Amino acid sequence: MTPEQKLDALNRLLEHCKTAPFYRGRIPNRPLRSLKELKRIPLTTKNDLRRCSPFCLVCVPREEIYQYHETYGTTGVPVSTWFTKRDLRENAREITRCGVNLDADDTVLVRFPYAISAVAHMVHAAAQAKGACVIPASARSTVSPFPRVVNLMKNIQVTVLTCLPLQVLLIAETAELLGSEPRQDFPHLRAICTAGEPLSPARRRLLQSIWGVPIFDIYGMAEIGTAVVDCEYGQPHTLEDYFVFELLDKDLKTDVKPGQVGHLVVTTLRKRATPMIRYLTGDRARVVAKDCACGRDSSLQVRGRWEDTVTVGRRVFDLWDLDEIVSNFPCQRFWVVGPTSGGLHFVVEEEERDGDVGPELLSSLTEKYEVKLKLDVVPKGTLYDRDELLDVGPVGKPQYIYSVTEMEAKKYLKSMKM
Repeated sequence: MTPEQKLDALNRLLEHCKTAPFYRGRIPNRPLRSLKELKRIPLTTKNDLRRCSPFCLVCVPREEIYQYHETYGTTGVPVSTWFTKRDLRENAREITRCGVNLDADDTVLVRFPYAISAVAHMVHAAAQAKGACVIPASARSTVSPFPRVVNLMKNIQVTVLTCLPLQVLLIAETAELLGSEPRQDFPHLRAICTAGEPLSPARRRLLQSIWGVPIFDIYGMAEIGTAVVDCEYGQPHTLEDYFVFELLDKDLKTDVKPGQVGHLVVTTLRKRATPMIRYLTGDRARVVAKDCACGRDSSLQVRGRWEDTVTVGRRVFDLWDLDEIVSNFPCQRFWVVGPTSGGLHFVVEEEERDGDVGPELLSSLTEKYEVKLKLDVVPKGTLYDRDELLDVGPVGKPQYIYSVTEMEAKKYLKSMKM
């Protein structure tokens, strides 16, 4: 899509949005003359969506509404998002652009939650649009505990698993508890597709080493749809014909310099029911200008939520940074981290009996990352109760960062359920 075509699509979107009560008074009376003029429109925040839900963002007549979903923020206040039939088709097309290349020979197990959440339905529709067979396993429940998922993957010869990165680990753990080897005992599995949680290069390497298949990631949210997908070479690329992307500095006004991390702001170009104009996603991201084997000349690293960071002095560590540090430890599957005086305190679960880390390694890592590191290796099962995996299992998104003081860490680890 050329800049002229994108500007035309943007102006058509803005005219369409004037029918929604929320956007009245926020959109200029005349068409934008350049993409740069988009910055004259105020940002849309999650708090705006909470205040306007369920109806004040709807831009189409009631008879065009086809499907409804909700997303929840940290306050637990629901945010409404509506879809037309066309919106659902567009969402499916966005996901099918992923380099996992779903086709009619695939059997796709969907491990995302189906209740109210959107991602499972969108992945489901995308797989079927490509002719694949879908197993709607949903998230953990009494109907679909982890052992049943493992058995489904074996018995029904699943070729593509789709779920949170954490779920990829938990399914592997369950398979091992049941006496299976993930790399050997699932011969039909050809790929895993993840979403809903940051997938750093270090985490991708870990998951691929456990399962022996490539990992593909998609980034999006119910409010905007799927905005970034991995190509066939595992690099994350933006869907430029569906969205306008901005990366803003901490003032939320100026663009960051090339290569710097900024606040990700997204404008949808094709969503009809509840479009998003300059939506402040809350995510950290940066553009990497580097030629990819797929032919694109840049990629977009979405590095997690701004709130999911640890600050030590003037340095901010996000989940990508923390995953990279953990990748140096002999134990990498399950961990949490919190700030200490002038450094970071990691607590990781042991995986092998010789999983202790000597002072030499910590010293070299302290020098490499320029931050003081403290590491406690705790017994297997401290962070994740393996008995729960064989029953119903953990629910929800993972929690990697804690904010308690070091003295309270043991009490925290003993009481938490993740």
